[in-house]
Amino acid sequence: MSESTHITLQNDLAELDRLNELVAEFGSEHGFTVEEEYAIYLCLEELFSNVVNYAWPEGGEHQVDVRLMVDDESLKIQIEDDGIPFNPTEFPEPDMNKPVHERQVGGLGIHLVRQNTDSIWYQRQDNKNVLIAKKKRKAAPAAAGS
Repeated sequence: MSESTHITLQNDLAELDRLNELVAEFGSEHGFTVEEEYAIYLCLEELFSNVVNYAWPEGGEHQVDVRLMVDDESLKIQIEDDGIPFNPTEFPEPDMNKPVHERQVGGLGIHLVRQNTDSIWYQRQDNKNVLIAKKKRKAAPAAAGS
């Protein structure tokens, strides 16, 4: 059975507290492992921060919709905003073999999202960026003696 929750946030980094509370509550209700909860926190912090910092070069107040979804097999994050078109799935992987001072600026956040999820999907729909990241759930360990 699939369950979901949704929150609408303002484009303000102070909203990260509300977002983290949502993840903690939803994770507790649905038995997220420590690894799953950490991955969701990390991904949402990176994605939401990028939206707040770069989606609206002209500034102004905007809303960001975040949805968390869970079923027996996967966790999904969906982020939707009306900022400038940006497809993070097309952003190149940083060359982690280069010294930090030689690497291209940017891209580390999406790299962390890729490392903590199994797939990322993007589309521009109705003048909005829609990004979905999916992480497979690990099977629950079998009970002792079964």
